[in-house]
Amino acid sequence: MWNSIASFILRGRFWLLLIIAASTVFMGWRATKVEVGYNNKKIIPVTDPDYIDYERFQKTFGEDAGIIVIGIKTNKLFQLDFFNGWYDLAEDIDSIKGIEKVVSITKLYNITKDDSLQQFAINQLFNRKPNSQEELDSFKKVIQSLTFYKDLLYKPSDNTTLMAITMNKKELESINRIKITHQVEDVLTKFSDKYKVKAHISGLPFIRTVFATKVNNELRFFTLLSVLITAVILLVFFRSFNAVFYSLVVVVTCVIWTVGSIELFGYKVSILTGVVPPLIVVIAIQNCIYLLNVYHFEYKSHGIQAKALSRIITKIGLASFLTNVTTAVGFGVFSFSGSAILDEFSIISTVNILVVYVLSHIMIPAIFSYLKAPTKKEMWHLDRKTLSGALNFVSNIINGNRKAVYWVTGVIVAISAFGISKIHSVGYMLDDMPKKDRVFTDLKFFEDNFNGVMPYEISIDTKKPNGVKDIAVLQKIDRLQKTIKKFPEFSKSVSIVDVLKFGNQAYNDGSAKRYIMPGVMDISNIVSLLPKGSGSGSIVKSMVDTTYRFARISMQMADVGSKETVKLNAIMRSKIDSIFDPKLYDVDITGTTVIQMKGNAYLIKNLSTSMAWALLIISIMMTFMFFSWRMTLIALVPNIIPLIITLGIMGFAGIPLKNSTIIVFSIAYGIVVDLTIHFLAKYRVELKKQNWQISTSVRHSIQESGFSMIYTTIVLFFGFVIFAFSTFGGTVALGVLTSICLVIGLLTNMFLLPSMLLSLEKHMNMKEELKNALIEDVD
Repeated sequence: MWNSIASFILRGRFWLLLIIAASTVFMGWRATKVEVGYNNKKIIPVTDPDYIDYERFQKTFGEDAGIIVIGIKTNKLFQLDFFNGWYDLAEDIDSIKGIEKVVSITKLYNITKDDSLQQFAINQLFNRKPNSQEELDSFKKVIQSLTFYKDLLYKPSDNTTLMAITMNKKELESINRIKITHQVEDVLTKFSDKYKVKAHISGLPFIRTVFATKVNNELRFFTLLSVLITAVILLVFFRSFNAVFYSLVVVVTCVIWTVGSIELFGYKVSILTGVVPPLIVVIAIQNCIYLLNVYHFEYKSHGIQAKALSRIITKIGLASFLTNVTTAVGFGVFSFSGSAILDEFSIISTVNILVVYVLSHIMIPAIFSYLKAPTKKEMWHLDRKTLSGALNFVSNIINGNRKAVYWVTGVIVAISAFGISKIHSVGYMLDDMPKKDRVFTDLKFFEDNFNGVMPYEISIDTKKPNGVKDIAVLQKIDRLQKTIKKFPEFSKSVSIVDVLKFGNQAYNDGSAKRYIMPGVMDISNIVSLLPKGSGSGSIVKSMVDTTYRFARISMQMADVGSKETVKLNAIMRSKIDSIFDPKLYDVDITGTTVIQMKGNAYLIKNLSTSMAWALLIISIMMTFMFFSWRMTLIALVPNIIPLIITLGIMGFAGIPLKNSTIIVFSIAYGIVVDLTIHFLAKYRVELKKQNWQISTSVRHSIQESGFSMIYTTIVLFFGFVIFAFSTFGGTVALGVLTSICLVIGLLTNMFLLPSMLLSLEKHMNMKEELKNALIEDVD
């Protein structure tokens, strides 16, 4: 079969290359349309109860994560010039297309009693800028009398205030949010420069936009840098412009197909799918190295270019196919998770890894068939004395001192097991953001002054229409809010009860002392005076649904991390159940923060399940590859050990398991398995050549496959280690941990795997064990 495939590729090379070129142009066009995704809710499955609760909450009350906040702390706040500047800032931001609403101390709403209409009137406090300091001082007294806004928008104790900016939901989910965010930043910068005050900006739309933009920019930069670095290393190894240039042509083609496929499948670039392009660089280069090494080995042995090009396919076509499939399996298992974002990552990764196999195995033989045969200078790497000496050293160790290999491996694994016990899993909303970055420092400003900006919601279902109007329910909400106030992790909470307190103040002619829960006798009157309908003037619509069955308690919280959030949720659940009888009310703890933190925990939990599936599926594949359970076990050991050691390093280094580190193991495992399959494939071929002499076969396998294994690992090491220079902790972890795992994988496959084969020489009949193996020698 592989002879036929090789013949098909070489005979139809022109048309195949033409088809690939045309398809690449098409995929490049689709790649220009790919968008960045900013919504993180899909991390957990849509069938998850918490996700269902959150979706119901959004349908009832709307988006909870659509607010950008701007904050300042200054004694100049109520000086006329500065206050008017703050007024203009709010107006300028409000005029930006895509901004739905701006709330600040210059755009406050007040509730007054309209006796003629027999209902409360809600009017904007300021219709214009104050003309004098005396007028502003008068406004200040009114602002300070409105207790509803105290510690919510304004802290009179230290003149700290914030501005809440609501972005249009449609724009929030589109690429336009980047433009809108930049416009807000530009206006804010001008204000800050003009009045010499430090302004802070935060909120989930801002954080996600900045984070996604930075990650996207860094991934582009490091993808290009990894291509350049690996190109230099390839040039050092092969000393051939053709080998380097056309390998890069294959790599760039594969990357274009990858980015284009994201748009073709209808997906957006997420924190996971954004990792796929640099991953494809690595896998494509790995394929090119193996193919070029075989080409050079073959041409050197017989000097016939056509035969050497054909052997690229016939000799390692199957082994290379299996290595790419096992790598694809490592990512494909994420489809079992039920998570939409993991499913997208799985599909894009799996499909494009297989695309890399097809493109590289067509393009390399086809392109090089048009070029001159390799010169001695281009094949000098096959006779490199330093590398040959290193491979001879490996052979000497495994033949003369295998016990040392086992002892060293055992001790390192034992130490690593202790390190694994130290691993902890934790995630933050600002995971991996540099501590000196403005996004991080500004978030801390809001946590220090307003206890955070991360949305945290409590949804209350009274199970009956008008249930919220029940005085007992309102008293329970008030009691729960007083309990929430005791938690330093939460900002001031807001609910329908606060609206009623505001109404009670208005009902009593604006007396600040009457900002309290209305009495039993007054509450029905106050409820009846609340504005009806769902217009923009209704302050009630965001607190209860139109049937008054559902109510919400809305607050923000500090970025305390996933572990503390889980503890906090448990404590809140206990407090809620002590106030609202679970038999009578359905009360859900929800909000973007809760969903995000659960998503972090879900991804981490999914790692072990996915890796277990990957191990099982790859084990089955190896069993069918060699038709020997002993060989399967031998093949798995050198691949599992690098993962154990890497986990141990994480434990000792205090690197937590989180979104940005769990991806390391799938990448590393898939690549390390490739080293094993290539070695065992060569070993199987050598056994037949050497009349089933294990020692000789192992030595020859090390000498030939060792070149490709070392070349591949060195290229991949530098391709990943450059990520250590990223400003994001997650990208650093991806680069450093993957590089370490690859080096360990090379050592286990160079020392431990051959040692195990030699140690079992007396206990295994290799001819019987491998007589039905899929990989056969080439005539």
